[in-house]
Amino acid sequence: MSGQRGYLRYFPKEHCYPNQQDAMEKIYSALLRKEIILFEGACGTGKTLSSLAPALFVGKQLEKTVIIATNVHQQMVQFISEAKEIKRGNDVKVAVVKGKAAMCPHEVDYEECRLKRENTFELIELEKELDLKKKELKSASENYKRSKDPALIALRDALFNEIEAAEQKTRGVRERACNDLYEVLRFESEVFRQWLFADVRTPEEINEYATKKGMCGYELLKRELKHADLIICNFHHVLSAEIFATLLTWLDKEPQDVIVIFDEAHNLESAARSHSSMTITEHTIEKAIAEIEANQDQMPESRAFDLFKMLNEIIRETYNNRFKFGERERVGRIWYDMRISDPYERNDMVRGRFMRQALELGFKDEAAMQLVLSEASEFGKTLDEEYKEQYKKGLSKILKRSHIRYAADFLSSYLVLSNDYRYYPIMNVRRDPNDQIYGRLELFTCIPSNVTEPLFASVFSIILMSATLRPFDMVKATLGIKRETCELSYVTSFPPERRLTIAVDVPPLFARSRDDPHALEAVEQVLLDSIENSRGNVIIFFQSAAEARKYYSKLGDNLNVPTFLDEAGVSSHVVREAFFELGEKGGKGVLFSYLWGTLSEGVDFRDGRGRTVIIVGVGYPALNDRMNAVESAYDHSYGFGAGWDYAVQIPTIRKIRQAMGRVVRSPMDHGVRILLDGRFLSESRQRYGKFAVFEIFPPDEREELVDVQPEKVKFSLINFFQDNS
Repeated sequence: MSGQRGYLRYFPKEHCYPNQQDAMEKIYSALLRKEIILFEGACGTGKTLSSLAPALFVGKQLEKTVIIATNVHQQMVQFISEAKEIKRGNDVKVAVVKGKAAMCPHEVDYEECRLKRENTFELIELEKELDLKKKELKSASENYKRSKDPALIALRDALFNEIEAAEQKTRGVRERACNDLYEVLRFESEVFRQWLFADVRTPEEINEYATKKGMCGYELLKRELKHADLIICNFHHVLSAEIFATLLTWLDKEPQDVIVIFDEAHNLESAARSHSSMTITEHTIEKAIAEIEANQDQMPESRAFDLFKMLNEIIRETYNNRFKFGERERVGRIWYDMRISDPYERNDMVRGRFMRQALELGFKDEAAMQLVLSEASEFGKTLDEEYKEQYKKGLSKILKRSHIRYAADFLSSYLVLSNDYRYYPIMNVRRDPNDQIYGRLELFTCIPSNVTEPLFASVFSIILMSATLRPFDMVKATLGIKRETCELSYVTSFPPERRLTIAVDVPPLFARSRDDPHALEAVEQVLLDSIENSRGNVIIFFQSAAEARKYYSKLGDNLNVPTFLDEAGVSSHVVREAFFELGEKGGKGVLFSYLWGTLSEGVDFRDGRGRTVIIVGVGYPALNDRMNAVESAYDHSYGFGAGWDYAVQIPTIRKIRQAMGRVVRSPMDHGVRILLDGRFLSESRQRYGKFAVFEIFPPDEREELVDVQPEKVKFSLINFFQDNS
């Protein structure tokens, strides 16, 4: 098939969903124009296949590799399933990539793996040389038997000595090499390639294949990626500049040779933020100081020693002086934030004290400090090379890294960026295994466009897809998208009579009024009525884990159905599976969860797994210093007021929309979505002014919202479930 509809060869279904053909057509055309595609589609619009089919077709036409990435495990599973469907009718080579840590049989880090890899390649070369010398020795011995030439005796003896030395060297290198990689390098790659691309293999299947043969699945897979048409991976394979560059090397491609598809793209900003923040602990600085002392002969009178020592003292003094009464006792094993800079004014006290003390120590200005740090970083780089050689030659059993280099690079960046509105400095503290408190200095990234903007500018095209991507203007602003865009939005095609969405007129659950007796009574009664009249599982998303726990305790005794609690810091897998099983067997239970947990998106509560979802309150994230700093940064970049919208309001509504989408997952499925807070009402603007959120929802979703009085909720559910029984 050729021409504009040629992409349909990669569409494995017999029929398209409504709008799916239109989406594929527009995406295909936009890809040829090298545009960035912003694609919002509700559940049931077929976003993944609508993106993959034209992307694969364009990839084949223009020799581009397609990379599809997600940060949700369930979506990875879906991608593999849909890639298998596509492959049944097409010669598409698919590779599913996971990080080295997940696939390495020895669980060594990347740098140690790289050095073992170098030793393994050296071992292969040594064995080749040894083999040649043995052949030469055999030839010399045979020639001597025939000719009795005395010169051949000397040659034979010399070769024997060379072989003995080479064997000794080979044994030493073998001890420092990776045997699993050694087996990979000796393996016939065509055999693995045929097996790999005969189907869509999961990383677990690849590891199982490799383990049976005593090989490394990660190394096996790397060698074959250049043959793949489609790569399925995690966000970090693309968002980390270093990892992405490595991936492109394996693919034998340049950035302009790849088409990237991001699923759950509404999470891209926060994922990029985590890739660009920087930290250093006081323990790391202590190691840098010790490293300078150990290398005084090579680094005499280094003033970096003074800078590092001063920074460490300031870190300790700062957190010790800022502990309030009883605060020290609350510090546990999880990092605990302490303010060192106003999130709006950016007056970093650590930097201020550091600069003052540095001037007192005789540093002329910041430029003088940067020169010292630059020299220290270069010396640290030299040490890194020495450490690598020591490890490679077996002189050290562990691969050391230069703490001087890390500390110098961090401090250099910190001095430049700590008062930059795009970053926010924070002091963190926690307890070590000996129960002692220690500190960490963090440079938190508020606006992560330094990660995303270069990416969007360099690749052939990118498709951002999500059920909750709008508003598109915000996406373009926060991710730094400067190229032409194609903007697509499709509403659900599921029958409207099979879903009910209501906003309940209860008092707004502001933080200050959540414990108001009138509000509590109203919320509890609606929850009890909803649970009683729901024919199947009920999922309740509260504003926080603490609120979920509170209502779980309060309502548990009043319910005659099983209850489940999704707790912060505890894996939700066991709770989720038990809840699913109950619903799939036709039972009914209640799951108490929270909006910013792991169950509000990326989890499929299809059919009996979930019949009713209730969102209690407008679950804004914790408005802590980090969030205030992000808000301030966006105000600074896009004008006053943009910060609240970009940092808080819109991400919260996206979360709520994601939570609402957990039920009604197919055309035959049915379910109820309940928004329990007066701020969701259609007339909330008149009642609550700037606190209203109804108008933040997209127009098509606002049309479905029905305002209901608390005492009428049970009748709404009774009627709906009777109609859909």
